[in-house]
Amino acid sequence: MKSKKTLKWQMLRFLAIGWLVPLTAIVLLFLVVVTGRLDRQSERTITTSMEKAAEICILRLSDCIDASKNASYLPYVRDAWNAYEKSGDEGKLYNDVTVFLAEQYKYNPSFDMTVLIFTDEPENIYYTGNTTGRGSVSRIRYFKDSVRAEVLLRSRNLDTRTEFFSSRGHVYMIRNLMNRSFQSYAVLVMELNPEQIFESLKSVWEYRGMQISFDDTFLWAEGDEFDFDGKISGVDKAIMTRQQGKDLVACRKKSVDGNFTYAVVYDSGAVNLEKRSINVTFGILILFLIPLIGMMIYFFNSRINRPITTLTEASKQLAEGKYGIKVDESKKKEEGEIADLTHNFNLMSDKLSEQFNKIFVEEIALRDANIHALQSQINPHFLNNTLEIINWEARIHGEEKVSSMIEALSTMMSATMDRNRQSLITISEEMEYVRAYLYIIECRYQDRFTYEEEIDPLLLNVKVPRLIIQPVIENAVEYGSEDSGERHVSLKIQGSAYGEEVDMQIMIINPGEPSSEDMEKIRELLSDDLEIKPMEERSTRIGIRNVNRRLKMIYGGDSHLTIEPDGKGNTISTIFVKK
Repeated sequence: MKSKKTLKWQMLRFLAIGWLVPLTAIVLLFLVVVTGRLDRQSERTITTSMEKAAEICILRLSDCIDASKNASYLPYVRDAWNAYEKSGDEGKLYNDVTVFLAEQYKYNPSFDMTVLIFTDEPENIYYTGNTTGRGSVSRIRYFKDSVRAEVLLRSRNLDTRTEFFSSRGHVYMIRNLMNRSFQSYAVLVMELNPEQIFESLKSVWEYRGMQISFDDTFLWAEGDEFDFDGKISGVDKAIMTRQQGKDLVACRKKSVDGNFTYAVVYDSGAVNLEKRSINVTFGILILFLIPLIGMMIYFFNSRINRPITTLTEASKQLAEGKYGIKVDESKKKEEGEIADLTHNFNLMSDKLSEQFNKIFVEEIALRDANIHALQSQINPHFLNNTLEIINWEARIHGEEKVSSMIEALSTMMSATMDRNRQSLITISEEMEYVRAYLYIIECRYQDRFTYEEEIDPLLLNVKVPRLIIQPVIENAVEYGSEDSGERHVSLKIQGSAYGEEVDMQIMIINPGEPSSEDMEKIRELLSDDLEIKPMEERSTRIGIRNVNRRLKMIYGGDSHLTIEPDGKGNTISTIFVKK
């Protein structure tokens, strides 16, 4: 039996013929010519990445400075202090200032902690921490014990500038808040999150550590320890140097109120190793590319591209619902994984077609059975009450009114029995059943019942499930009454319908708001997992559940029933129909 030629071994054969022979002859020459150029490119890569990282740091520091200016430009702190000077209410001052600080700086990841000190009351501190938890109690304790005095001393000669300084690994930014006379009345201190602000420096190639200075004064350091002397001739351009046995790249950037010097120590050994790896890899790719392109194009086009393209098109049609589609297997030239994939795809398509047809038939049968089962639920209490009313009317009044009531009852019984097997009817026909029911209710309650309706005429021909409005109105009549015993129901149908697309709301409004116990029962009735026992629930509640389930079964989850109080003493039942 002839063994199959697998795709893997064919690819190895072509790669060996097109790659190995020319590679061995040319690789030495390529390395000699290109190594110098790659070294210069590596140096540009390091310096450029350093300059870009420093620019990002400056942008983040500028954002911090701009954020600090809000305390000066926005009048909240100044107004709160002026109000305190008049009223002496320390509690209100504390609340106003801390709320302002929290709103402005609590959610800014660049600040671990923000502190405000009024120069006339330096013993009182108003502060807020960061939501990440970095603004801990220990930070504010350290600030009070070790930093507050230095802040007040630095602020005396600060004027309107912004200054940066550090203390035992804590980096602070301070600025004065000035009144209308350009006199300092408060000092704003922000402890910066250096890991957030200087994070971009870690993107420098083979980063090992960093050191940041402000106006040649040390601010912060991380990683490998080194002492950069800070000597940089120009601004913005990065330089590479070697100090104390370590390779450094440094850059000076100017900000609004001073110069920041950034120095990063990198692993030159790793950089050189990376350069050599790039040289070798790039040389191999260049030499390999010429003989390989032609063979690989032919191979992939004939053995992979064409079959995969055919299978892709077939899979798209399968995803669009064209189950049973097949790919032609009669013209295969070679055996292998692609041929097996084609054969298995055809088998899968046949099985999907078979399973889909089976599931579709079962789903339709199940849905029809559920809908007819739900529609068959009828309200025996309502029929009994109606028969009693007809009997009473027959004895007290003339035959004309009795005849009208019998016709109304006949209309409703026709709707519940559905002799024509029509699960969907127009709004116009549904309103016939509603008005037949309301006629009987008006006869029952007479002057104690009123009804009004507002229906968009353009929606009268929209089809909806049979008997979805009458059960909800029946529930509104039964449970919605005023203290005087009078009952009132309003019906409003509004929305839009364009062709087969419908977005409609049917609202039934009645006086009275359900209690918390009633709302709990309503939520249970309208849930998806509750099974109602007929002997435990009244038929009107079963009817409500019936309406909600039929809407979801026929249209999906966007169509449903809600019953909620409107907060004005009324209950609104809303039927949403979306398709």
